Amino acid sequence: MIFFYKKIKKFRFDEIKYGIYLGMFLFVGFLTQTTGMKYTSASNSAFITGTNIVLLPFAQILLIKTRPKFENILGIIIVVIGLYFLTNIDSDKINTGDLLTVFCAVSFAFYIVLLDKFSAKVDTNALIYGQFLTTTALALIAALFIEEPLFGRIEFVLNYILVISLIFNALFNTFLGLFLSTRYQKFTTPVRAGLIYNMEQIFAVIFAYIILSEIMTTVQIIGAAIMIFGVIVSEFYYLLKAKFS
Repeated sequence: MIFFYKKIKKFRFDEIKYGIYLGMFLFVGFLTQTTGMKYTSASNSAFITGTNIVLLPFAQILLIKTRPKFENILGIIIVVIGLYFLTNIDSDKINTGDLLTVFCAVSFAFYIVLLDKFSAKVDTNALIYGQFLTTTALALIAALFIEEPLFGRIEFVLNYILVISLIFNALFNTFLGLFLSTRYQKFTTPVRAGLIYNMEQIFAVIFAYIILSEIMTTVQIIGAAIMIFGVIVSEFYYLLKAKFS
């Protein structure tokens, strides 16, 4: 935010407040997902978080009174099927962590739709500033009063790995990700944005293979292919229909 100091001084509260609303949903999503990970598996967490895409049409109807198109719904169904195979969810072991992650999925669904609504009203930088301000404040409160009771004693060890991780996550995962989504989501629909965001699961598996040498199973490869097909159906349904009809 140092680089945008001059712009920040000009922001009005009626601009920042929309970023504050978004920041609250973003924080709830991060909090419930992170806490849920303590009690469930990574695959369950990934699948349940990804199901926010199923909730998007309902959130879209509720918040912006817009019905998703048929091809979008079809794409959602296909992507969720692919997500099931990609994450290899263990459906026989539903637990507290899974229930917490459901709140994460709901929160992210509302976040995506509200971002679409608010990004058309106010400046992108004001929205980003409001989100950063809110999530930072709420995260600090959570770290001071919630983290230790939930996770036990917290140790902070400052080393170069931590510093590099913080810088990388702050600049690329947080700032750049928020900036791009806030700046450009208004040019598409919430459902389409949700479909694109769910490609994160595929890229996570790919980079796990490249960086960590984790091997994709045949089922995961099939799941990734199904997800990609789901996005293609959502975006190019009528072209595919015309070609094969």
